Amino acid sequence: MAANDLLSLQNKILKLLEVQKELREENQRMRAEEAEWQAERAQLVQQNEIARRKVHEMIQKLQVLERNCGQ
Repeated sequence: MAANDLLSLQNKILKLLEVQKELREENQRMRAEEAEWQAERAQLVQQNEIARRKVHEMIQKLQVLERNCGQ
């Protein structure tokens, strides 16, 4: 009975080690994906800021033109 218990325990330990390895690999993949998403987000925020500035500049130019044409 003790040998059977030891074999069962050994199998459970091997299974746990396998699951731990899979989880570690999944965690690494997820961290890499997160880093990619963070970089993409930073790029999108930067592009959004550039677009916002351009729109603001265009509005200012239009307001100047409107004032100059109204005189």
